Amino acid sequence: MHRILYVEDAPTVGGSAVCLEELVRGLDRSRFEPFVLFAYDLAARRALTTARISNATTAMIGGGKPEPVSVEEDQHGVPGYKLRGLYHLLWSIKSYACIERHRIAMLAPWIAREGFALVHANNSCTANLAALVAASRAGVPAVSHQRGFSRTTAFQRFATRSVRRFICISRSIAEHYLAEGLPRNKVITVYDGIDVQSLRPRSREKRDRAVIAWAGRLVSWKGASILVEAAERLLERGANVDFVIAGTGPELSGLREKIERTPLLRDRLRLVGFRTDVRDLIAGCDIFVNTSIEPEPFGHSALEALAFGIPVVASDCGGLPEMVQHGGNGFLFEPGDAGALAEALSKLIDDGDLRARFGIESRRRAERLFSLENHIRAIEAVYKEAIECPGTKRVERATKP
Repeated sequence: MHRILYVEDAPTVGGSAVCLEELVRGLDRSRFEPFVLFAYDLAARRALTTARISNATTAMIGGGKPEPVSVEEDQHGVPGYKLRGLYHLLWSIKSYACIERHRIAMLAPWIAREGFALVHANNSCTANLAALVAASRAGVPAVSHQRGFSRTTAFQRFATRSVRRFICISRSIAEHYLAEGLPRNKVITVYDGIDVQSLRPRSREKRDRAVIAWAGRLVSWKGASILVEAAERLLERGANVDFVIAGTGPELSGLREKIERTPLLRDRLRLVGFRTDVRDLIAGCDIFVNTSIEPEPFGHSALEALAFGIPVVASDCGGLPEMVQHGGNGFLFEPGDAGALAEALSKLIDDGDLRARFGIESRRRAERLFSLENHIRAIEAVYKEAIECPGTKRVERATKP
């Protein structure tokens, strides 16, 4: 049996922690034994403890707790100098010298002592740089999960040169990191998975109006305001439809003001805030919308809609076109174009047969490409290849007295 160390450095429970929890719960435990190392004491860690999956925090093994970091998602208004390559290079070297070297010095002997066969860095090669370098120093192979469009510097690429595989959650992410200079022979795509067996299509309610749903964090790049503008256009034409937007964030107050001063929207578009039952909201809608203005790495809410057999209308950018086939299980539109979104939605609002046909194909696509079982088996195949690669140093776990 191979002991796998998972490193999760995100400061909040988001997509990376959720996907990690699903992965370790579904591993073939006759072949792999998971141990999850969190930088922060997240709810996901306590959930794994309840499930009797071994885990710890960095502080628990003697590394000290990282300083809290900002988790604001809205990146607009960043000073121009911070977008330059030289700034990123100097910042990466400074971060390594001031922060990561300490963690590497603590992690490397611990990884060797614990006898891990593989290190799986769950966030990215930039976010988990210390763990990847520590694995190399311990003589343990490592893989790195790329979940977003992070920039890499020449220094970071050099420091992670021993990583066996860079696992990208979409082809769009893979293309980004190839452009950033990661080795082509090490970059692979493994789609995130979803438990399609637990998210089955539900019987459609007979109702007078179709329901269009949106769910996500209300930050500008997610584009909820584009849906509000498209909704106004559709309602002006007399469209027989209601809209629901679920989520919270810095855009909430502005959207609420817009809706309150627009009579058409006031009665037909609801802002329901943060919802713990967002999956029920998605399952109960007739059309799901993703309006990201900037590339979405993958789009898990859209993936859930596919599993529920819901047609999806999404921005034609990032990983979304890999889920939505234009004219097959939904429609794609130019990011930020409210008029194009309104036109795409109008084709579905008045055509129940088209919605049903797209919904059936959405479910089939989720089962064929994005099942959790397929995801886990693909990741296990990456582990097997990385562990058995010639030149891998076998490290036995130290016997405790």
